[in-house]
Amino acid sequence: MRTALVIATGLAGVLTLAVAGTGVAPAAASEEQTQGTYGRMILVLDSSGSMKEPAGGGSTKIQAAKQALDTVIDDLPESADVGMRVFGAKVFGRKQKGACEDTQLVVEPGTGNRDDLSSAVSGYKPYGETPIPVALERAAEDIGAEGKRSIVLVSDGESTCGDPCPAAQAIAEQGIDLQIDVVGLSVSGKARRQLECIAEKGNGTYYDADDAEGIGESISGASQRALRPFEFTGSPVKGTPDPAGAPLVKAGQYLDTIQTRDKRYYRFERTAPGSTVHLGLIFEGESEDLVSNLSPEISVEDENGELSRCRWTVVQSTTYGDGNRLIFGSTHSADTDPEELCNTADELVLGTASGRGDTGAIAGKPVQLMVYEEPPVNAAALDALPPQTEEPTWTDMTPAEPTSDIVPGSAIANAPILEDGTYSFDINPGENQVIGVPIGWGQHLQAQFDAKMTDAIRREWGVGAGVELDVIGPLGGQATVDLGSKAPQTWCDSGLLQNCPDAWRTGTLSNVIAYRNRFDNADAEASTGLPGVHYVRVQYGLDENINVPYTLTIKTVGEDGAGEPDYEKVSGLTPPTADLNLNSTDGAEDPGGSGGSGKNQASNGTGTDEDGTKASGDTIKLVAGIGGAGLGIAALAAAAVLLIRRRRA
Repeated sequence: MRTALVIATGLAGVLTLAVAGTGVAPAAASEEQTQGTYGRMILVLDSSGSMKEPAGGGSTKIQAAKQALDTVIDDLPESADVGMRVFGAKVFGRKQKGACEDTQLVVEPGTGNRDDLSSAVSGYKPYGETPIPVALERAAEDIGAEGKRSIVLVSDGESTCGDPCPAAQAIAEQGIDLQIDVVGLSVSGKARRQLECIAEKGNGTYYDADDAEGIGESISGASQRALRPFEFTGSPVKGTPDPAGAPLVKAGQYLDTIQTRDKRYYRFERTAPGSTVHLGLIFEGESEDLVSNLSPEISVEDENGELSRCRWTVVQSTTYGDGNRLIFGSTHSADTDPEELCNTADELVLGTASGRGDTGAIAGKPVQLMVYEEPPVNAAALDALPPQTEEPTWTDMTPAEPTSDIVPGSAIANAPILEDGTYSFDINPGENQVIGVPIGWGQHLQAQFDAKMTDAIRREWGVGAGVELDVIGPLGGQATVDLGSKAPQTWCDSGLLQNCPDAWRTGTLSNVIAYRNRFDNADAEASTGLPGVHYVRVQYGLDENINVPYTLTIKTVGEDGAGEPDYEKVSGLTPPTADLNLNSTDGAEDPGGSGGSGKNQASNGTGTDEDGTKASGDTIKLVAGIGGAGLGIAALAAAAVLLIRRRRA
């Protein structure tokens, strides 16, 4: 199947906004940067004689693979380290000398080698045997021993030189950031089971391709997953261990690195007494050190120069396995006492704090900070607001015909912003997938995950799917209502998935957006004290070795504007709306100008003019192949961001 993907922002390496023909100016790299970390990948290609067999659609397996690889290479991010190795290309028969050592590194992993990769594909021909074990072992040596690494094996048959599964397991044991993904070309029986075993032992995913088009889609899908970065956006800043010398920040997005231990400080000058300053952070965790954390906090100085902390939040890694580990948290300065120093101080001290002696494996990694200043609400207006709402209950949702041309984000910074509806995705073990939804005052969000229960999924999931959904607030706060025993009785028991007849369903929801929520002690309530783009994160644990197609149905419940406070008018401060978005990669050129919020901050060049009408930027449309796994070849550009901006009426 072919479909058009609307791509608003293409990103590569250290990314800046690059939207062709939209009239939206990119922020200067020195002011606004997006940071992503690409993995190192090596393609390991089967050059055995059976690759000249038909693949369907009138072409051979080798012709289909070469066509797919040409597209893959064209779409590779420039700063992604990619190499190529072949096997079975030199020795014709298994009885000949060197048949089981017949593998060659034809292109070394690197970033400036795209012409070499294309040339290697052009010379790629079917010839000899299938020495998979040695090819995998050499490939592991090719990509080194550090960082995120991936081997993508493309093969159409059974190894003729021993069982490759032990080799795959030994490679996977070299490090948690190494995985082996496998694309099987028209295979069945013992050959397929062997290739599936390689993916399972190698902590990777097996992709099936039965025809020429499927080969292209599967190779593209495996490559896109291997290279996909964890992305951040913001202006570079360097906090200090001493609050006295801390840099002055405005409202907006910032990128710093995580300190080794203790705290790192920034100073913020308040625009008006009584305003609420919000601080959020997002970073990528490390599974080998799950207790590492980094918490946001806001403090004020008393007359003696001592810091007194306002509200703070504990951020703890709770992720599964070795995938992208999205860790987040937020806090604010608001206090119920209008005379409290946190509400009146001219200057606030923002900080990030290590939750123990040091930050462990996350030290030195990027952290995205979001700062927003909300206009004040006077005491009379605060008293007039309705009380904090009750925790919402689940409302049944029926999935609609799904939209299938959307790619979810790998983190918050590149999450597509969607309207209510049903969307078709697929997810691999270890992945985090993120979408955003604008949520206004008086509204709450529901998201429902539906997967069909095939025999393969029942077998792999056993007694638990490892799929979790949660809601993240506009500045990274935990905003999930724990359904627990309140989940609908019609949902299949998540602990007995082998008994699910046809489908498995789970879901999540947030609290109703209400101003008074911010005063609650629980993070899930406090994070819904502010409207704005909320994020649904789907997380899939690593205990299963299977790609899972699914639909995500999202629904905004309630009328936008209910319980909206009467803000004081302050020059330079914009009241929050459902469009508040401090995480998009195309923020304003001056991240501090208007608090990074308001109706004019759209995420793909589409906003609202002063007269209230919509202003739409142009988009770039690329044709892509979408397979059963829901991945297009054009989506291989691992940092491609699909941002659809649709303002809810």
